[in-house]
Amino acid sequence: MIEAMPTGEQYLDQLSAPLFWDVDHKSVDPEANASFLIIRVMERGTSQEVRSTWAYYGAARIKETLLAAPSLSEKTIAFFANQFDLKREQFRAYQRANHWA
Repeated sequence: MIEAMPTGEQYLDQLSAPLFWDVDHKSVDPEANASFLIIRVMERGTSQEVRSTWAYYGAARIKETLLAAPSLSEKTIAFFANQFDLKREQFRAYQRANHWA
């Protein structure tokens, strides 16, 4: 049996309140705020939240978003560089961090 793709509301319901410590959870739109959600979950989410986000947005969109993200932790860059078989230097956040160091 194939599971239906969760709606945006169902996806948001799977995310914990601490991820939204600085924003009103009800004002977040999963499409309009996709980059914010992807980056926030990949940086601070639980493994289940990461899996839910992966299922909702797909690998290609997550990769594109993380490569363009202005700021990511070293740990997140290292993990997703390995996950997508990329070099750390390909991440905008890595380039920016080394530029300012």
